[in-house]
Amino acid sequence: MINDIKSLPPLPASIAQIQALCMQNDTDIEALSRVIEGDPMLSANILKSVNSPLYGMSKEISSIPQAIMLFGISMIRGFAAANAIKKAIPVDLAPYGKTVDELTDISTLQSRLAREWYRNVDKTMLPLLQSGAFLMELGKFVAARRIIASGELDRFSQEVDQGKPLIEIERCYLGFSSYEIAAMMFEHWNFEPALIAALREITDPLTTNPYAQVLNVLSKAVNFRNPLSEEGIRDAHMAIEGFGLNRAAFDEALLLLKTCEK
Repeated sequence: MINDIKSLPPLPASIAQIQALCMQNDTDIEALSRVIEGDPMLSANILKSVNSPLYGMSKEISSIPQAIMLFGISMIRGFAAANAIKKAIPVDLAPYGKTVDELTDISTLQSRLAREWYRNVDKTMLPLLQSGAFLMELGKFVAARRIIASGELDRFSQEVDQGKPLIEIERCYLGFSSYEIAAMMFEHWNFEPALIAALREITDPLTTNPYAQVLNVLSKAVNFRNPLSEEGIRDAHMAIEGFGLNRAAFDEALLLLKTCEK
């Protein structure tokens, strides 16, 4: 798996520029917009992402500056990175029984829940939480590719279909969870240490990292196998209680999401 990560291609120059701008203390919004708009395909994909029905926007977002204003710098960076990674890595999610579009919908829902929950709890945490929530499932791209190359596709898929916990199956076949793989991917691409640490600790029930704690809850509530299921929400509530997080704000955000989905 380590060699798989090291062999990942570099992300496009526009992503490196976006990453550098977003890591500055005082990001130049005009410069960021120009970089994104200079890549027409990237610009179109970001606008498609921000206009997803799952975000519940009342009006269409038609420009990159408008998208940055509404979603924030870190979230736009997340959209840009996710789109670039999907283009850079040949993707076949057959081991998980999902399509790329289904994974994108799950990631979008996780990010939306993070946004609705923590804007009423601690807005200073939102930039990393939103981008982390949108990016954390992307480790499954590399995981799926490794499973297929190993010849273990049928066995892996059978265990997934049997309902065994995905993290346990991943560690059995790969030695890592897909969240830990995501952390290694973003470390390879020189993303900020705080994001990498949060992704690496998502599955640790004893983590004291506040970002990892929230992402842990999101991964349960909007779980990859069955998003917003009763079982997943019950597991999320248990994690909230264990970490001492704000359950009332979580339930309010969850109700809003369910209402928008109807």
